[in-house]
Amino acid sequence: MKIGVVADIHCGPDSDTQLGSQAPVLLEGFCDAMEAFGPDLLVDLGDRINPVASRQDRQRTVWVRRRLLEIGVPVLHVLGNTDVGNLTKAELAPLLEQGRPYACLERYDPRIVLLNSQDPPFEQAGGEIGPEQMAWLADVLERGSGPALIFGHHPLDEQDLRGHRYFAAHPDRACVRNRERVRGLLERSGRVLAVFAGHLHWTRAAVINGIPYVTLGSLVDCAYTGGRPAGTFAAVTIRGRNVEVRVSGLQPEQFHFGTT
Repeated sequence: MKIGVVADIHCGPDSDTQLGSQAPVLLEGFCDAMEAFGPDLLVDLGDRINPVASRQDRQRTVWVRRRLLEIGVPVLHVLGNTDVGNLTKAELAPLLEQGRPYACLERYDPRIVLLNSQDPPFEQAGGEIGPEQMAWLADVLERGSGPALIFGHHPLDEQDLRGHRYFAAHPDRACVRNRERVRGLLERSGRVLAVFAGHLHWTRAAVINGIPYVTLGSLVDCAYTGGRPAGTFAAVTIRGRNVEVRVSGLQPEQFHFGTT
């Protein structure tokens, strides 16, 4: 299975180091790379827009989805904190052509689990996984027999935030607030191949109790790339229980998790 992943597109006006005005050009670069990669599906890890007002946010949300759909494969979205700045989850559902903001897609192998880390939001930028979603996730992982990939906006691992432009001063908004409980649930299932997130605008990887956690940098942020938009995205290849992640952009990385 091959999956294209992009995070923190922030389409819209520039905001601090988020060069949202460059998103259309950078998204073209991502789409060109995906045409060559030939993925089975695309996953957008949230923060698609820099919020302005309801009308503009709707337009940009729809534009991002339509452009990604032109690749010709299914496109899956998770909710980021900026996505719900002016739009509710109910308003976003038809724009993204998805039902509730968390889901398990059984038709894929491995299964694809989308989490909603705005359940509820915390101090605008942070978030957690609510009790109803936790119960649902436990059931999904227990019920299914096959492996699963987890995708969400906020990271579930522990990160050293020293030197981070924003989250060094706001660590409680960086990762899922109840992440230890969520990780415990994932670990007990024994079925999680890897976990992918965005939000922090830098790329990191860690393995905690046998589960790989990958944080993907932003497509447009320039805080760690000398004022130039990072252009970050990933091409993920799954072979059995092996996960290969090739990160492109101004700060390329390559990660491999598995048995070989």
